[in-house]
Order: sequence, then structure tokens, then C-alpha cells
Amino acid sequence: MVHGQVLGARLAPCCRSLARAGALRSRAAAPVASTLPKAARHRAFGSTPRRFRERVSSREDDSTTAVNGAEPELNPAFADIAFAFDIDGVLYKGQEGIPGAREMLQKIRRQGLRYVFLTNGGGAHENAKVASLAKRLGLENPEVVLKDRVIQSHTPMRSWDQDIKEKGTVLVTASQPERARQLAREYGFKRVVTPADLLAANGHIYPFAHLRDSLHKEFSPLPDGKSAAAITDPYSRDIPSDALQIDQILVWNDPRDWSLDIQVIHDLLVSHRGYLGTISTLNGDRSLADHGWQQDGQPALWISNLDLVWKTEYPVNRFGTGAFLHALEGVWAAVTEGAAPLRYHALGKPSRHTYAYAHERLLHYDADVPEAQRAGRRQKRRPLRRVYMVGDNPESDIRGANEFAPEDGTKWESILVRTGVFQPTRAEPEPRYKPTVIVDDVVDAVVWALQNEGADVSREWLLSK
Repeated sequence: MVHGQVLGARLAPCCRSLARAGALRSRAAAPVASTLPKAARHRAFGSTPRRFRERVSSREDDSTTAVNGAEPELNPAFADIAFAFDIDGVLYKGQEGIPGAREMLQKIRRQGLRYVFLTNGGGAHENAKVASLAKRLGLENPEVVLKDRVIQSHTPMRSWDQDIKEKGTVLVTASQPERARQLAREYGFKRVVTPADLLAANGHIYPFAHLRDSLHKEFSPLPDGKSAAAITDPYSRDIPSDALQIDQILVWNDPRDWSLDIQVIHDLLVSHRGYLGTISTLNGDRSLADHGWQQDGQPALWISNLDLVWKTEYPVNRFGTGAFLHALEGVWAAVTEGAAPLRYHALGKPSRHTYAYAHERLLHYDADVPEAQRAGRRQKRRPLRRVYMVGDNPESDIRGANEFAPEDGTKWESILVRTGVFQPTRAEPEPRYKPTVIVDDVVDAVVWALQNEGADVSREWLLSK
């Protein structure tokens, strides 16, 4: 797997920088914590207790946090810490909010704590995720508590180089392709193609009628008058001027028609320079690296997240985008006879791209909250000492936080909750990627973190107004 290797996309300066890019208090540890090995709970923590005094809000109404809508007063004990919350399995399961999650978020907002929501979900605008989260949690003030804090798996694409967005042609596949196309355009991509567009332009691409009248019934003409049927000899290099060329393949979230999507992605990965209908003469050349596969200017393949499973109300975990990737890898291994791994880039957790993007958002947090935007405040950088990642999936949330080491020296600590993907079994009593601590739920996670910072807080306090 070579998802960390950049194969073709040129990223904007901030995104390029992303790609480069103590002991607990003497009293007993918080009772919410699990009994992980002592070393796992005590690594890299400061030992000085920090004074804490709750700020008394001028109003008790949850829709505001200070007089005249001013930004909440920052509790000095929390000035250099922040939280990153996963969403599915941490704040809600399916359609039901985790008990206490709403009150917890309102409380830390009133304390002026920095936080973002870091989810591998996607396929819709970030504002749609805000609305969905607000509905599940029963929040009446999402503009204050949630807005401009949601980072989805594909959100870092907003920072891609304008040349890619304006001059390149991208193929987007997703659970709802038409919605994904509109979101890609909102991100700035000018030429966006879906598998349904290709199927409508050349019915021979996929010789089955499956889903043509449902999932693939919405389509658009190919950009710039290009054709999906211009090439008839796949080995000819006399490329017609109207032949469609794809520069990037973006798998945004949970594709629905795996068969069509895998077929089209395969066709582009074995093509000559991304021209649909061609076949590279380098494929299978044993004198070349990876026997010539993906060595002929094929489009870069981007996978929005690697989550094999995610948590819903159903008792057994459900497959996610990572399952689609494994299916694609299996087909690729058969096509190449195992001679070359599938080359792709990964976004979402545990990708460094995503954690670096979230870290930058937290460092420049003031400019992301509505009050600062209304005030026209210039973006400023507020240093961090520690960020607590609260997640339910050891393979993405915990692994990503454990492996991320930002250049500014901020320590990311991982907290695993028991309300989501990870459930201990006889075969796997502990997670493969060890968190700093395991707690029952997101409320206990925040209590544990604040206690670790020296604050004398409790679950009852966190859930109070």
C-alpha cells in the first residue's frame, strides 16, 4: 500500500505543508478510565496541576455564550488544549445521540475550549453534516456549537491547488454521485465527471442495465464537448482531440455501484495518460518498476477514507469506504497477477493529511467561529500544547492520533470510547492500536482529559448548565 506517496496531484502551499508535515495528578486517576497498562496511561503528560475556575456566563440561554453574542471568555486553564471529536459512534449511533453529548458540547463551548469534529464521513457539504448532527443531538443552537467545526474526509480537498481545480478533469464516485458532483463544484473543481455521465455517453462501457434507471439516472454531458467513444483502437497513440482525459479519480465516500465504479477506475488505471478507452503499452513490462503498472501518466487515485467498518444501530458493524478499496485491490491484484500494489492516496483518518489539516484549523481557531467571522477579525495563530482525539475506531481515530507528530511539538493524545466500533472480544480483548486511555463514552472522555489538565471537574459538572 503506497497511499502516502504523492503521484500526481499538486497541492496548495498549505496542503503541501500538511503532507510534509505528564504524569497524572497525584490523586487517583479518574474512575471513568479503564485499567490499561500504567505506561500507556502515563506517557508524555505534564505533572503540574492547573488551577480551574468556571466562568459564570452572563446568560443561561444555551443559544448564546456571552453578552451581545461576543466570543466566550477563554478559561485560562484551557488556553492551550483542544479536542477533536469523531462523530459516528462517539456523538451518536445511527439516528440517536449518545446521552450527554449535547450537554457536554454546550459546556465546553461556554468555557471557550477549542474543538473540531473530525469524521471519515462525507459525500455531502459540511453544513449538511452540521444539520444532521444537530438533529441527532437535539441541538437548538448549531450555529454556535457546531458550525465551521466539521472536517469530513474530503474537506482537505478545499485547499488543493487552483490549477487542479480549474484545468483538470476529475472523476468522482460516491454514495450519491450527483450530490458529490455539486459539492466538488462548490470546492472549486470546474470539470467533474461521474460514472453515470460515462455510461450515458457510451453505453458499451458497462454492458449491464443495472441501476441505469435509479442510481445512474442523473447525468450531465461530458465537459468541453469531450467524448467517451472517441477512441476505437486502445493501443493507438493518435489520440482524437475530443477524447476524454481524466486527471484525478476521487472516491469520496461509500460507492453504491461497486461493479461499475471498479470497472471504470480499472479502465483509467490501465490507460495511457488517463485517456478513456486506451491501454498502456507499459502494462506488464517486467523491465520497469511494478512491471509497468501505473507508470504511464494514469490519473492519481484518491480514497477519502480507509474505514473498513463503521457503527450504526445494527449490532454488527457495517462496511465503509475501506471495504470498497479492498475489493478494488483484489481486482487489481488479479489483473496485475500480483506484480504491483495498487497505488493510491488516502485522506481521512488515519492519514497525516487529515490530522495536519485539523491541527491547522485548531491553531487558527478564532477565524473559524461565527463570532470572529462577524467581527471581521484577522486570522491569528494560537499555539497548542495538547490535543485530545476522542474516537471509537482504533484503526483510524486512535492510530491517526498516535502517529501524528506536528512540527510545532503539540502532543496529540488518543481517547477510545466504548460506544462505537471497538468492542472487546475473546479474540481481541484490547485494540490493536493502543489509546492513552479507554473510557465509557464521550462525556467521560472530556472529564478525563480536563482532570488530566488539573481541573477539578466531574461528569455532573460537565452535564450541568
